[in-house]
Amino acid sequence: MKSFWLIFRAELKRYYAESWSRIGDTVSWLVYAVMMFAAIVVVLLGVTDGNFGRKEQLLVLVGWLTYMIASDCMAELPGMITDETEAGTLEQLCITPIPLWQLLIIRSLVFFFGAGARGLLMGVLLFFFVSPQPLSPALLLLFFISLIGAYGMGFLFAGLALILKQVSSLTGLVFSLMIFTTGAFVGLEKLGWVDSVFRIIFPLTWGISLMRSILTAQTSLSSLLRSGELIGIFLHSITYLAIGFWIFGLGYRNARSKGSLSQY
Repeated sequence: MKSFWLIFRAELKRYYAESWSRIGDTVSWLVYAVMMFAAIVVVLLGVTDGNFGRKEQLLVLVGWLTYMIASDCMAELPGMITDETEAGTLEQLCITPIPLWQLLIIRSLVFFFGAGARGLLMGVLLFFFVSPQPLSPALLLLFFISLIGAYGMGFLFAGLALILKQVSSLTGLVFSLMIFTTGAFVGLEKLGWVDSVFRIIFPLTWGISLMRSILTAQTSLSSLLRSGELIGIFLHSITYLAIGFWIFGLGYRNARSKGSLSQY
């Protein structure tokens, strides 16, 4: 445990040092996030003939914030593998006292703090466009549960990166599709069985749908618990994480057996 915290502190210092040296990336991320949110609100205002009020904009804001933070966290895991492989340091990481999967967890947690801070800042900026109602703590709980599943997908792609070395095109395609399949902008509940399928396939769809339910129908945490949906989404996220670890383990063992950890 002591070594875990030592590595965590070291990675945290490294992350923030890199972030300050690339402050332009953070500014670009914020500008992109705000502009995309503003653009989709303008589009939805036009489609609904102006009948897209503050409450509807709040739903878009919550979905977009969740997608932006979670997708960045998902993409960071395979990105770490690719970066270390390109630098020729992946094999050295694999022979350190701490297992590779633990190091990825530490780095992903550190990245989450950075992505969360950016998301919080973006939320504050967008507050000037949207007047949110008092938010329920259940929203945070659902976000963190959804993030567990998102990290599962991240480990899945990290496992593929160990085998294929370069998966940025694949992850970019999947994460771009998830803008629509997770209901980040527009709820999918009216699609019936399609929504049910997307809830199972993607790690964020179910969570964003429940967040929308809390905001629109004032659904409480206790009612979600009684209906079984809270337990359902938790089991779904844990299952996704388990599958992600399993695929990552397969990829790691495959790369070790082929001696390709030092190859790119």
